[in-house]
Amino acid sequence: MTKLVEIQEAILQLDHGAQEKLRIWMYEAPLDLEKDSPELEAELLKAVRSEHTPYSSDEMRATCERTLKEHRVRQTG
Repeated sequence: MTKLVEIQEAILQLDHGAQEKLRIWMYEAPLDLEKDSPELEAELLKAVRSEHTPYSSDEMRATCERTLKEHRVRQTG
C-alpha cells in the first residue's frame, strides 16, 4: 500500500466536519511544513490505525478520480 492510498483511506475515515476542516486547511490556509506537518501526520496515522472497512479497488479508483477532478477544477478556476 502506498502512502497516497494510506492518506486517502485516512481522509475517508474522517467525519464530514473533519474532512471540511482538512479541505480548508489544504486549499485556503498556507502550509507551514515545520509547524503543520507533524500534527497532520499524527492525525492521519491515527485514522489509518483505527478500525475501518477496507475499500474495494473500484471504490478507491472512483475516490482518486473524483479527487483529481476536484483538484484540476480548483487549479483552473
